[in-house]
Amino acid sequence: MATVSLESGASVEITQVLYDFVKDEAVKGTRWSADEVFRVLGELVNEFGLRNDQLMEKRAQFQRQIDNYYSRKRGDGWTPGTGSAEEDAADLEKFLVEIGYLAPESPLDFRMTIPELDPEMDQNGPELVTPVTNASMAVGGANARWGSLYDAYFLSDIHPEIDRDSQRQRRLRMVVEDTNAFLDDHVAAWEDGVRFDEIARYSLVANSEGRQELVGHTKDGKQVRLADRKKFIGYNLDDQGQLAEYFLEDNGLKLEFQLYGGGRVNENNAQFRDLLVESAVTNIVDFEDAVAIVDAEDMVVALRNYLGLIRGDLRAHGSRGNLKTINSDKTYTDTSGNQKSLKATSLMSVRNVSLHMYTDMVTVDGAEVPERILGVLLTTFIASSHDKGSDGGSDTPVRGPNSGKGYVYQVAPKLQTAEEVAEQVRLFRAVEEKLGIPEGSILIGIMNEELGMTLQLQEALRASQSRTFFTNTGFLDRTGSQIRVQMQAGPVDLRDDLTQSAFNTSYERHNVDVSIRAGLHRQGKIGKGMQVRNRAMAEMLERKIDHPRTGGNTAWVPAPYPSDIHSMHYHMIDVDEVQRSMEDTPALNISRRSLLTFPMLDWDKVQDPERVRDQLLRYTHSMLAYVEPWVHRGIGCSGVPNFDQVEEMKDRATERIDGAIIANWKLHGVVTQQDIEDAIRRAAEIADEQNVANSDYVPLVDTPEKRANVLQDPAVAAVLQIIDEALSSPSAYVEPPLFQNRKLVKGS
Repeated sequence: MATVSLESGASVEITQVLYDFVKDEAVKGTRWSADEVFRVLGELVNEFGLRNDQLMEKRAQFQRQIDNYYSRKRGDGWTPGTGSAEEDAADLEKFLVEIGYLAPESPLDFRMTIPELDPEMDQNGPELVTPVTNASMAVGGANARWGSLYDAYFLSDIHPEIDRDSQRQRRLRMVVEDTNAFLDDHVAAWEDGVRFDEIARYSLVANSEGRQELVGHTKDGKQVRLADRKKFIGYNLDDQGQLAEYFLEDNGLKLEFQLYGGGRVNENNAQFRDLLVESAVTNIVDFEDAVAIVDAEDMVVALRNYLGLIRGDLRAHGSRGNLKTINSDKTYTDTSGNQKSLKATSLMSVRNVSLHMYTDMVTVDGAEVPERILGVLLTTFIASSHDKGSDGGSDTPVRGPNSGKGYVYQVAPKLQTAEEVAEQVRLFRAVEEKLGIPEGSILIGIMNEELGMTLQLQEALRASQSRTFFTNTGFLDRTGSQIRVQMQAGPVDLRDDLTQSAFNTSYERHNVDVSIRAGLHRQGKIGKGMQVRNRAMAEMLERKIDHPRTGGNTAWVPAPYPSDIHSMHYHMIDVDEVQRSMEDTPALNISRRSLLTFPMLDWDKVQDPERVRDQLLRYTHSMLAYVEPWVHRGIGCSGVPNFDQVEEMKDRATERIDGAIIANWKLHGVVTQQDIEDAIRRAAEIADEQNVANSDYVPLVDTPEKRANVLQDPAVAAVLQIIDEALSSPSAYVEPPLFQNRKLVKGS
């Protein structure tokens, strides 16, 4: 344990491994010492720690008042039902204003004053979320700025009837035919209606102004140019001076067409040597939902990887043993003959934890500190001190800085009120002042994933008027939040039916509407949620187009290949045009009443006991499938098979919604504690069956002793605790049971 003393006399105690990392790695090459960094941390804790405690108590107090509100209504003879849902929502809104949870509604009378951000914030496209503790995934996430559309399409489940092993050539033809059709329909048109699959060779011709133009040579000798010649932005030549690749730009996204010798494509099917698409233009490096950071050792792994991402020297071996390094920027010659570069890596933001997380990695006079203060300080210090790009020396790529404008993009999750947003901004200002970086350097991404944040989004944007770079929705967390807030309102609907509920559709539309009316989209982004079924690319290609179609200029994807597929949607839809249209139409003015309309269960859906058992088993299995690797192996975000053997990406949000639903059903008599325990025993058996080929998996019920004591297994115990605490904790957050049981496993 290292110790630093403050001028106030307080003592800052730092776990040795964390102190050593800062001393030996984080401050290297800077003017700072480790003692100075942790002295700043102690000062920040003294300034912001008490306020953090007060805001947490305020959350708990409001939730107690809401629970009591429903108890009083029941005592007065009120019975919840689907028929009275709108009236009940109106009554709740009135009560929330009375207790000060909400202010009376007011018109949106301001515009965001965000400065000009990095160019990626003006590009419409996919956004990746990367667990920072997995170095291989972190490197892959950084490099996901560009990806092969051919590879993504070939390896996807699109046209599953064409097997990629036994019917390889047929599948290759399908990939080329589909992607050429996509290019024709959504990217670029050629003169005289010529299509991409008719062109056999490409060349360059100088026009009367001396600029190079792209020429396509068809199989019958015809020469055609692009209908919109501005879409051609540059090229590279091979050693013989022949066209090797060319670049097009459409809707702000670039595409790289790699050619065979002599500027040719495959003469049989018009296939390019490869077709690379600009894909995940932004990437959230995650210290929160996607990771299992429970102690200083875990945190050092995460911070070391983040430092490597910022410096550009992070290296890791992939699952096949291949060494993965950060890509160098791309270079090309523009149409005027000038050398240009294109960033090859995503613009990285960083997500630290919210107010409710405290840690003993660092203590001040023996008391745990709010982890968000630790996380924001150290990640901002790393980004502001080391984001300088690299020149190719010492095994680093040739690349510019992550943020050419010197910003640190901090994603703030699970804030519940405008007051909490204002407090986060106040913390940012203090960090800037103490680190000596320009005011306004730290920007905030607002995760609109709590009911309170949705209801107060307008005022939250006002509180962060010059600093917000996105608002982002998250259906799973947002639903878990609403179930907890209105836990006493009645039994909640089936999970799979919740997406169609009024509160969800209203919530998504409300986020876009408020953000556009505030002008956030002029500099920042309006984000949409994750594609959970991470290998269901055919489904994603069909459905995720709704995100840009409804005004979202970014949406989350779980991995690089899904990002490549999702990038197609931003060529199919001009989101800028969609948002301009929304600006010119009357505001949607989604009412608080619709946002507070609770998705009540129709009791007819649970009249069949077998259906109830099936649903409960699905929910408990979903929870255990995620918690088992989290608690036993420290895997914070994983692709695991769901009940139907379809792989899904799961994180803490999936735990929160499932735990809240089960707790709600138990409260309202849909299921019993015995039902829950029976379901989780069966879920453990299914998990063992699904992981029989996984060498890292330790079976839960493979012996009579384990079977008899399965409820005491740390992973199973965590699931049961999450369900129990969804009824008693202020927000139904899942971290306390996860952390407690993960630490138990690590300690043993």
